Amino acid sequence: MFEDGTVAIVPVTSSTAATILNEAFNRPVASPSYTFVTSFDQYQKIFSGQCDRVHSFIYGQLDNLDQSDDDQNEEVVDCIARIIDLMGEPASCTAVLEAGLLKENLSAFEPLLLAIGASRHRDTEYLRAHALRGYAKDADYRVRKAAVRALGRMKALPAKQALEEISSQKDTGEIALLAAAMLR
Repeated sequence: MFEDGTVAIVPVTSSTAATILNEAFNRPVASPSYTFVTSFDQYQKIFSGQCDRVHSFIYGQLDNLDQSDDDQNEEVVDCIARIIDLMGEPASCTAVLEAGLLKENLSAFEPLLLAIGASRHRDTEYLRAHALRGYAKDADYRVRKAAVRALGRMKALPAKQALEEISSQKDTGEIALLAAAMLR
């Protein structure tokens, strides 16, 4: 911080927006105590609060899953996908994180992956496709199948590229056939 209250930061990388801020000068407008750091702290609190709300929403929706009612389960998937569309990055990151935590509970894991794939949020499509591609390489057959089905719901180019890669692998058998079918 300079004597006049100016803060200079060069360069700063934002992990959430994946942008580089080459130079930032924060000149206090309202109060000399208001700095770039306090703005960043506020942003983190807002982002964290959004993630917490999405976490609660996802688990609330997953509680509505019914093994005997496919229509109800599809509605749960659509609701989670819509919240990812609405909230964008906080919801997408939270859904991917929660999927990792629910991997052993396939009855909740698969609908969550389908919701991640069904989302149409363009800014997060690469992140979502990358996460689903990772699950498509898992040792557990059921996890791979759920990931390929979720990739099949995505319209984004990274998802189609992942499906092409999976379908061309000779050692994956039925998963490769499923990926090829999802490309049609």
